[in-house]
Amino acid sequence: MVQRVSDRDMIGAKLDEKLSVAALVVEDLHKAYRHGFWGRAMRPALRGVTFRVPRGQVFALLGHNGAGKTTTMKAVLGLVRLQRGRIEIGGVDARWPEARARVGYLPESPSFHENLTARELLDFHGRLCGLDASRRRSRIATCLEEVGMAEHANRRVGACSKGMRQRIGLAQALLGEPELLVLDEPQSGLDPQGRRQVRDILLARKRAGVTIVFSSHIVPDVEAVADRVAMIQHGQVTEIRDLNRRGPAAGYIVRVAKPGAEAELVGVANAGDLARLLTGCARDGVEVLDVQRSDSDLEECFLDRLAQAEPEVVTC
Repeated sequence: MVQRVSDRDMIGAKLDEKLSVAALVVEDLHKAYRHGFWGRAMRPALRGVTFRVPRGQVFALLGHNGAGKTTTMKAVLGLVRLQRGRIEIGGVDARWPEARARVGYLPESPSFHENLTARELLDFHGRLCGLDASRRRSRIATCLEEVGMAEHANRRVGACSKGMRQRIGLAQALLGEPELLVLDEPQSGLDPQGRRQVRDILLARKRAGVTIVFSSHIVPDVEAVADRVAMIQHGQVTEIRDLNRRGPAAGYIVRVAKPGAEAELVGVANAGDLARLLTGCARDGVEVLDVQRSDSDLEECFLDRLAQAEPEVVTC
């Protein structure tokens, strides 16, 4: 007996196969730059960087300045030539144009045509994305509103502050509705309100099923958005953590003033205990100097790794 497969079953199978493919696969990346007056020394920038990002996840690269975060992102976009390694975007070799067409990219320090207005700049990038005129107008308006630049749409880029340029760059990355967002230090140069706005934008894109890979050296920014984080040190991934699998909060550390003595540290287990402690302090006239969460060791681990020595420079 021959079993016939319906068109619906075939479509469902293809959809399941597509969803099972990782949004981004980075495997064994190696890159070194020539160093020194004669260029005879090689300074490694990437030394076997490997990670995998499932669809719909927010993945962070956390590392010190010069750790290899930007080089990794440029490698994904084909902007640097690797000595060795493999990169796939949505199951397609990243070197193929159809793979990169799915990506929205924000560099750390975006450099734009300064004589164009924000609207004109996005119109130019919309043409590069292949959007027709009607779609460009719609997407430009939506993206400028989303990043808080709608009222500055007709301001020349050259007259914009660093934070405003960062917002324009983010709007440019969102313009083509990419499946994968690659953002290098997306909150750089932004005030607290702007940082919160970028965080909300990233979380909204995550809810819409967009995969996001971003870099940062600020631990709270990573913890607020990312599902997983890869710590990079001197061109190597030293650890990958799943931030969604952290245990319950260990509690809070409250520093209170004691008359005629050093401040006392008081530990509480949860938010309810914290509220009761603060209420008691207010009632008894005890000054609260500081309150800190103690549920994460990510920052402590990150700072410990920064203290490790740099790799040696290899001489040719």
